[in-house]
Amino acid sequence: MPRHLICIALLLLSCTSVQANQGDPIAVRRWPGGVVSLETHWGLRLAIETADDAVNAGEKTVADQTVSLSGTYDHVLFRQANAESSSWLPVSEAKINDPNQLRAESTGQGVITITVDGVVIRVVDGDAADASIDAADRVDVLIVATAAESSLTQQRVAKWVRQWRPRFVIPVGQETTDETVRILQDAIKSNTEANKDIIRQTHNTFAVSHSENKTSQPQIVVLSDVAWSMPDELEAEFQQMEHACRESQKVFASLSVEQLNFRPENGTHTPRWNAEHMMGRQLLFFSQIYHAIDPAIPTLDLNPKQMPPDYRFAHPDWDGAEEARQMQRVSDFCRRFAYLLDGVELDTKAPGSRWPTLRALLKQMQRHYGEHTSNTEKKFDLPGFPK
Repeated sequence: MPRHLICIALLLLSCTSVQANQGDPIAVRRWPGGVVSLETHWGLRLAIETADDAVNAGEKTVADQTVSLSGTYDHVLFRQANAESSSWLPVSEAKINDPNQLRAESTGQGVITITVDGVVIRVVDGDAADASIDAADRVDVLIVATAAESSLTQQRVAKWVRQWRPRFVIPVGQETTDETVRILQDAIKSNTEANKDIIRQTHNTFAVSHSENKTSQPQIVVLSDVAWSMPDELEAEFQQMEHACRESQKVFASLSVEQLNFRPENGTHTPRWNAEHMMGRQLLFFSQIYHAIDPAIPTLDLNPKQMPPDYRFAHPDWDGAEEARQMQRVSDFCRRFAYLLDGVELDTKAPGSRWPTLRALLKQMQRHYGEHTSNTEKKFDLPGFPK
């Protein structure tokens, strides 16, 4: 094929990846000291300090950017493919079209709106009596920040719910009192029987993703400020899987675009296929389990076509470092939502899984990274491999 036609084909393939990832799940996490963080599937992390005296929870809330309810923003947080680090720029300066970008908008009046992956999250100070936002601006998650001396009222919450029609309302602050929850309940419920099914998490994470479904009234979600802790045996198996992934990343991270796209004369797969296949299998298997337990986690299938003649590069312009980051993003996804495995025994079949036991899946993922990384390394000695 002529060089100019190859370039056009690669461009068309890469353009397909610029579409918004509206199915990717967002993790909303509550931390001690009045801090909330948002974590995206692309790996962006935004921390929001909900009060002027909020205390960042240290390394547990390591973030790309920290904002506060008292600040003024119209910024985007993004990291483009093949870039080593993220950027935080005013919208007027960013001039990008990144489907994974996170936008934060506020006016310094105690309201900040975050939009990412088709999800709209609004954080509002419980004392922001004059918060004025377009009533048509529907949100998915309303986070109500309450300080110890908050003057939060039922009327104020009811106004916000009418204006913004959230799917979920999450109270946060130094502590979430029964009185705060009662105010939210009284403001939200449309009849005496409504809103009895409050979601109470024993840990600090809540998953949300884009949805076209409309709700008659929001659900209240009460979070702890302590992360879920894995049982020791599950933790050991998870760490082995994560170690295998990191070892594979070391091999792929050093490869160039040309090396990743190398097509062996013997008809076997390109190095890039191996990277996509390893990542795709792990993502599919774990998202199937998580989706069966919590529908907010979609089933995510990025598996490439199995046979070399049918295979097309998902991202022909990604270098090895970005493919390695993609592996790490999937590894992070598995751990980020692993709280959904609470109560699932290692030697039983996990919900939604085709694997006979959860342990069998974890062991196979450990082997799978090693096998395909070894297969890739053998290609380095084949005729024509780019040096």
